[in-house]
Amino acid sequence: MKRAAVVALAVAAAVSALAQPQASSNAGWKAMHEAVFDRPGLPTTATKEEREIAQALWATELSARERTSAGLMSAYALVGDVREGAKRIVFSMYASGDDPSCDAAPNGADASDIFVRCRMRVASWPPSGAPAASLPGYCMIFAASETNSRIEYRYDRSAQTLQFRTIQFGKVVPSCSRSLKLD
Repeated sequence: MKRAAVVALAVAAAVSALAQPQASSNAGWKAMHEAVFDRPGLPTTATKEEREIAQALWATELSARERTSAGLMSAYALVGDVREGAKRIVFSMYASGDDPSCDAAPNGADASDIFVRCRMRVASWPPSGAPAASLPGYCMIFAASETNSRIEYRYDRSAQTLQFRTIQFGKVVPSCSRSLKLD
């Protein structure tokens, strides 16, 4: 009877571990880079080119930011891309304190999530003249360089699918996992 209980506990622990994936299975995952706008002292992980891509994709939102006594409201964009031959697809999320298109993270004593749900823009690069696709409801973590938190993506070439996951405090947030089929 004791042996059966030990086996049952081991199986339950294994199932629980599968249900709550950890960020340690990193095969092929890349972190999106962050472009920071008008926030002195906060590091940008985006390259100059990625920052220019974010500026192009979010030009309207960046130019519409509120001006405070300290200057323009700070803004954050995450940027990633995939390449297949000469074809390049870029994708980006954007958040600013005065942008109503993101759903804010919970606030209060019981709140533990630091992600917001925002739009993602997807476009071919360099721009082909077609507007970027704007997709709602993607989890975004910004200004989180010291919390072991980030947004990651990987590209499955055979299925032409982008997969996104949110790492919050070192753990995958299953409710934020999304897939996007590229054509």
